[in-house]
Amino acid sequence: MRLVRNQATSSAAHAIKQMHPADLVQLLPYLQASEQTWFAENLLRAGKLGGVVSELDENLVPHFLSNITLEKFAEALEEIDPADVADLINVVPEDRRQAIFERLTGNQKLAVGKLLSYAPDTAGGIMTTEFLALPETLSVAEAIDFIRDQERPEEIHNVYIVDANDQLVGVVSFRDLVLSVPKKKLSEIMTKDPVAVRPHANQELVADIIARYNLLSVPVIDENHRLIGRVTVDDAIDVLREEATEDIYHLASLGKEDHISSPVLISSKRRVPWLLINLGTAILAALTVSLFSDTISRFVILAAMMPIISGMGGNAGTQSLTVVVRGLALGEVDWSLGLKVIGKELGIGILNGLIIGVVIFVLTYAWYHNFGLALVMFLAMMGNLIIAGLVGAFIPLALRKLKQDPALGSSIFVTTATDVGGFMLFLGLATMFIKIIVGE
Repeated sequence: MRLVRNQATSSAAHAIKQMHPADLVQLLPYLQASEQTWFAENLLRAGKLGGVVSELDENLVPHFLSNITLEKFAEALEEIDPADVADLINVVPEDRRQAIFERLTGNQKLAVGKLLSYAPDTAGGIMTTEFLALPETLSVAEAIDFIRDQERPEEIHNVYIVDANDQLVGVVSFRDLVLSVPKKKLSEIMTKDPVAVRPHANQELVADIIARYNLLSVPVIDENHRLIGRVTVDDAIDVLREEATEDIYHLASLGKEDHISSPVLISSKRRVPWLLINLGTAILAALTVSLFSDTISRFVILAAMMPIISGMGGNAGTQSLTVVVRGLALGEVDWSLGLKVIGKELGIGILNGLIIGVVIFVLTYAWYHNFGLALVMFLAMMGNLIIAGLVGAFIPLALRKLKQDPALGSSIFVTTATDVGGFMLFLGLATMFIKIIVGE
């Protein structure tokens, strides 16, 4: 954008023509308001607007739309895959969705309309309606001639094989098709009964199937087993990235719609509710500490040692939480395996508690030469790491059982449990052993 600011607009326009849409998207955060309209218009002239829009983060689409007219935006949408168009229409402001859709034309409008009938987070919502399907009665030579003479998708991973009723019966890779004996029938070289999904299948399930079976695409079939689309590996990658981002945001108690480019007031509005909940849990931890004010007053060093117990418990809880949330996201864990998972994390908590507990016992005794304080630190550390393992495993499993996102809010609940539990253990034990600690 230095070229634009130096008035070298012709050179900047030429540079836009040479750049890939994915690279052009990276320029958007650096554009000033006065430059964004110029940028959008030059993207359109260079035939790159559609590609840039398809690469654009969905949170940026509404703002980007404000720089171009609906007519130009619809014109750009004619250039890109119908699945990408449907995704973009789903994220624009509701008052503009119908207006944009009505400006689409021909087959693009039909394809997009079909995709919009499915929920955005389903196989139907992310599939592309461009695919190759051939009758099983064709020979290899006839199939290749047909593909050569017909309009075909930009990327051909697989050729789907259908019977006389247009039902999916097999699949053959494009490589195998080209290398097969020309006289053979497609029914002889195809892989029968390929893995397929229904249009209402969750997008996470579809991405998991593609990853599990190492597929380049998976067909989408209707209730009559007729082929209606396919989900490609790049779609699956987008889903996995989106779900990973969502889980990371939820672990921090954020909504995925909160973005680096979101206005300050909107981001604040989205974050404040969880911060208020966190404030409440912090007050609960403070109240727990206040119950032992007499003990702390008798041995003030206890106040300096408390953060060690709560901090280690929080870190251990986050470790358990992260492993279990990931397992739930990948389908490796469910409620039926809950006891096994909780048992494993309990074992880890006991083992790690022993190791860290011994270390903190030695360090505390070497520092303060106080056996009672070192013993309390050992017992509290071990107990809190056990609590961390248990709650770190149980809370996300419980949330999934209640049909809630296991990542959303889990970190706050785990932190509360380790803070309150850690303080209760540490100060409770200190109260029990206070005479030994103070040397009475």
